[in-house]
Amino acid sequence: MVNFPDKRKKMVEYTLFLGCIIPARFPFMEKSTRLVLSRLGCILHDLEGATCCPTKSIIKPIGDLAWYVTAARNLALAEKAGHDLLVPCNGCYSTLKSVEVKMRVNPGIRKEVNALLACAGLEYRGTIGVKHLVEVLHDELGIPKIKQHLTKSFEGIRIASHYGCHMLRPSSSIFFDDPNKPKKFDALIEALGAKSIDYETKMLCCGGNLNTSDEPEEATALARMKLNELTKKADAMALTCPSCFMQYDSRQYLMKKTGEKLNVPILFYPELLGLAMGFSTQELGMEMHRIDAAEFLSKWDSKYEYLKTLKDVFDVGSVRKCYECGACVNECPVVKINPDFNPNVIIGRLLSGELEAVIDSHDIWQCVDCYTCYELCPQKMGMNKIFDKLKHIAIEKGKGPKSFTASIEMFKKEGRLGEPSSVRKKLKLAEPPKSGGEELKKLLDHINTKGE
Repeated sequence: MVNFPDKRKKMVEYTLFLGCIIPARFPFMEKSTRLVLSRLGCILHDLEGATCCPTKSIIKPIGDLAWYVTAARNLALAEKAGHDLLVPCNGCYSTLKSVEVKMRVNPGIRKEVNALLACAGLEYRGTIGVKHLVEVLHDELGIPKIKQHLTKSFEGIRIASHYGCHMLRPSSSIFFDDPNKPKKFDALIEALGAKSIDYETKMLCCGGNLNTSDEPEEATALARMKLNELTKKADAMALTCPSCFMQYDSRQYLMKKTGEKLNVPILFYPELLGLAMGFSTQELGMEMHRIDAAEFLSKWDSKYEYLKTLKDVFDVGSVRKCYECGACVNECPVVKINPDFNPNVIIGRLLSGELEAVIDSHDIWQCVDCYTCYELCPQKMGMNKIFDKLKHIAIEKGKGPKSFTASIEMFKKEGRLGEPSSVRKKLKLAEPPKSGGEELKKLLDHINTKGE
């Protein structure tokens, strides 16, 4: 009888299965994985005696039994160690998970494989599970715990998630997320404050296995499809597969050398998480990438500092919700007469780092403060509140339409926005009461002195 692991048990110790490519070619992936999981309170045990997972595309053609036995041997070693197997490589995960499930549901294969394993003094009984890194982070450690350890947000940064084929497939063996419309990796990206963008080639295979079939041009063509799209849409790509990383980082480097206009930094997810936790690029080993992430990191720093400044004035979370909603825009009276005026676009520019350009423009003064947006707003915030603050910043910087600034000066001087008209005499109206402008001026001066 094969025992299923007790999923109610909260695991904090895992046996780490790194596979072949990570230790051999991308040790920074191992480093970042160890750093972030240690920060999250996990204890990682190395798997002595492990071999290739083995990769399905290369080893399975030798024969199914060789594939099963090699994978089952790794599982049996992990079982002896006594902890679930944590796998940060998509290909290794798909192989090990597929064989784990096959050994559970097919007694004939289990018996045949275990008979061979017995020659090495091993047996796989099914007492441990195989967990993908994303599965552990999302389902077992959880987003709330991850957020407790973040020190710097990726807010305002657009990240393209690349799931890769083998994180989610085959669905006959892998079922921690939807194989066609997955969400969990995106949720982990957005937990860091970034925007996980939707894009057309999101679920497209990287094409890496075409390299083993002597089809490098076709492998390049598949990589190019995604990179071309993301060069226009994303600040970076995040993934959890060393083979996919090789395609998008190393192959992109070669394409750029031939003059192709591509610029998509590729980050292993633990690197992205590590940066948000406060680890330096040197600690994470990011200088080993072929595509330099310096421009991306500089943009992140600038965006982070800009948003910190913006948060001194605005509730940025509410402003972002306002921008993403935009339900009131078509009801704005100015929009109805001026198709060039779009308050939602102005708010988008504010969030993207263009505060100075926004307050320099005439657009903010076209808000007529009619409260239409407020009454339609599900947050009861209204775009007019954002425009009020933008106008305030502009006035503080000495900017604004001449008629507006003239009215302000009259208000400060007289306490009124106009002098009584001679028409009053025609209507036989008495002179209005004397203005309290002098007293009001003292109060306003007091406010200015306090810096409020």
